[in-house]
Amino acid sequence: MPYEPDSSNSLHAFDFAKKTKPVMAIKRLQDKLQEFGTPVKLEVGEELFFSDDKETAFIFILSEGCASLCHFNTNLHTGTTFAPTIVGLIDGYSLYYDVENRPRHYIYAETRCTGYKVPLEKFVEQCDTYNLWHDVARILAQRLMTMSAMEEELVGLNAYGSIRAVLIELWLYPEDIRSQLNIAAFIQKRTNLSRSRIMAVLSALKEGGYITIKTGKLVDLNKLPKAF
Repeated sequence: MPYEPDSSNSLHAFDFAKKTKPVMAIKRLQDKLQEFGTPVKLEVGEELFFSDDKETAFIFILSEGCASLCHFNTNLHTGTTFAPTIVGLIDGYSLYYDVENRPRHYIYAETRCTGYKVPLEKFVEQCDTYNLWHDVARILAQRLMTMSAMEEELVGLNAYGSIRAVLIELWLYPEDIRSQLNIAAFIQKRTNLSRSRIMAVLSALKEGGYITIKTGKLVDLNKLPKAF
């Protein structure tokens, strides 16, 4: 039986993020900013690093595809985002206002991605001109709420709990996106667990009939046990 999200077996933060995505706010920013952007294409596995210099800093509009935001120092993936969306607001803010010891991030293309790099100065200028800061605030507030929900769910999980959470999130992705993602690599980038530990858990879940994997891709998921 295909997996159906329920209150006892779902990553609520991901459901929340999907249902509350401020699409109209993102669209308004796209409409006003896209003409100032430089087109960017990323193939699977390519990375786009945010600038550490105000002169070349940019905000990224993701128009097509699925990408992850990663920590610059640890390479740990902090979240996955789907087009359309605006990426780099925190990096841009911290650079624009000279925040010391600021965290830095980069974009990792999970699928083929297209978008636009909008210069940071032009982004600020257009937000001032067209009063877009309310839309920026909506986007950031929604992301903060999503992060809060995720922290509540994931804090204190053991290795299996972390793998379980990622599996449930992955299963909720659109099929055309999920079919492009290698399940073991996807989990490893988000948990920092060893590949051998991940493969041992996946193998046990396959033997138990909880998941089906073909050519490294997750093709079916049933209700997962809470403990392993």
